[in-house]
Amino acid sequence: MRGAPPILLTATGFAAGAAASTALGFDRTLLTLLIPAVPILLWRGPASRAFVLILCFVAGLAWGTADHRVREVCNAAVADGAEASLTGYFVRASAEGASTLRATSGVEGGCGSQIRVYSRDGAPPEARMVTVEGRWIRSERPDGSVAVYLSASSVEELDVPAGLVPWTDRVRSAIRGRAARALDRRLGAQAGVASALVLAERDGIPRELWDAFARSGSAHLLSISGFHVGVIAALLGGLIALAGRPPRTRAAAMATGVWAYVLLIGAPTSATRAAWMTTAFVLGRLRQTPARALGALGLSMLMLTLLRPSVVAGAGFQLTVAGTAGILIMTRWILRHWPHHRGRAWIASPLAAGIGASVFTAPVLAYHFGQIPLLSLPASFLLTPLVAAAVPGVILTIVMDMLHIPGAAIAGAGSEGLLHIVTSVAAELGDLPWTVVQVTPREAALLTAGALLPLLLASGARWRIRATVRATVSALAAFAVLWAGQAALSLSGRGALHIVAIDVGQGDAIALRTPRGRWLLVDAGPRGFGGSDAGLTRVVPYLHGQGARRLEAVILSHPDEDHAGGLAAVLRNVRTGAVLGPGFSAGQSGHMLGAEEAQRAKIPWRRTAAGDAWTLDGVDFEVLSPTPGGPSGHSPGRI
Repeated sequence: MRGAPPILLTATGFAAGAAASTALGFDRTLLTLLIPAVPILLWRGPASRAFVLILCFVAGLAWGTADHRVREVCNAAVADGAEASLTGYFVRASAEGASTLRATSGVEGGCGSQIRVYSRDGAPPEARMVTVEGRWIRSERPDGSVAVYLSASSVEELDVPAGLVPWTDRVRSAIRGRAARALDRRLGAQAGVASALVLAERDGIPRELWDAFARSGSAHLLSISGFHVGVIAALLGGLIALAGRPPRTRAAAMATGVWAYVLLIGAPTSATRAAWMTTAFVLGRLRQTPARALGALGLSMLMLTLLRPSVVAGAGFQLTVAGTAGILIMTRWILRHWPHHRGRAWIASPLAAGIGASVFTAPVLAYHFGQIPLLSLPASFLLTPLVAAAVPGVILTIVMDMLHIPGAAIAGAGSEGLLHIVTSVAAELGDLPWTVVQVTPREAALLTAGALLPLLLASGARWRIRATVRATVSALAAFAVLWAGQAALSLSGRGALHIVAIDVGQGDAIALRTPRGRWLLVDAGPRGFGGSDAGLTRVVPYLHGQGARRLEAVILSHPDEDHAGGLAAVLRNVRTGAVLGPGFSAGQSGHMLGAEEAQRAKIPWRRTAAGDAWTLDGVDFEVLSPTPGGPSGHSPGRI
């Protein structure tokens, strides 16, 4: 990172330490850090940048650990399944995902005022005082951390003065509500996609469409990111320029408008990162010392880590930082080597930005989601211009509808047409075979560590100048570390049968690894309990984290929602040899979705009965139930 701004190096080390504190804890991370730190110090000396990075890493580790221990106080105070009654108001409501309740009473000690709530009865009312009844749910994530949320059984609105809710939250909720209703009126079937693009609301996007965007590598276009904030900033800049304001006034107004928009939509991580970068550019303009793009990125990373250290270990923070860094670092290098030809300005820059973002985000996607979309570059190249044209139209439609300006229907129709093309192309690309490469988080971590190791150890002008040598050595080191790590892990677990009950809450999901490293799954957890799909949020991350590339079989004990609800997500994300079940269903939605996914993926579905038996890697399996002509009731439908 020769020539990188000091703030970027500081922020990188600090953020990495905060992320490690969440994933591994203070003690384990500090011990692990000694392994690369000692040879680096011996090789490069204490005056090297690597040593500075290590110091910043330790500082971030301490900062993240302090925040993590505050959350642990809340986790210790909450008993799993305990009844709760909270009073407060929702600052963000969701019909399918988590709603955010700002509690004013009833909160356990140490839990703070922001509570995640899942409601079974649709989206709760926003910015109104309510009483929420339900049960606390403690859920262990695949990395060993504990998440606490409230599964609501009832939400009752209170007859109290509206002034108990701060006016800022009331105004924000009112604007968001009017904007959502405007989109429903004007954009028809594309209202859900439009709401995701400008309001960060994903409830209106069908799961199948979201999966298609993810498989095609274009899901980032549906998330509020720096791209969307940039469009907003450009629109504001254009409007202020038309008013004839001077450049410095225009820059300050743009920053103010961007922050107002980011706070309006709930300050998602990627949008907040873009707002901090905008602030850095504006401050540089006001001081008449233009800010460097990488320095602005470092400022945004540092501020996010200081203010919200818990988000640093999440995929959202890592994707937005990695993607932005890839665009800023690789675009300049690619353009410097791009041949001169007609149309270079129109083709080279978008392709270079897409390549940079794809390369830098690939390890993050592999680690968090266990897959790398191969079509991310062509999909982004095709869809980004359409989305860039649709976003201003969507915003214009909202403004015209809210202000009752004639022409809102025309603007909405144009935006709906563009978004229809976007969703159609994404769906077609997502249905293509071999669009995704499955990579386990363990493999991603080993490859990334191996690629970075030469960068930390190497020195000398030759290494810094010759890019081909640098890339070749990093690639060889990455594959060498991968081979060594996989070999060590394989030998450590060989010869033993592992049976693990995955924490899915209400229901079952049991993973089995044979002595030769092959995997089976008994049941897939619930879908809808607590507002989530345990197959997607618990079972798949566990399997990916353990390096399970393939399931020899998924065995369903019976088709109830708490056992088969997560089946579709498992089949969609993990290659599966067959599904074994009792061949009985009463139309449960999770079981039916799993059957549809198996049919789509051409996964055999076999009926089993008492007496069926097989052996896999020396482990004997035998089906004890159902028996032909057995007792009536629930037994014929379960294994």
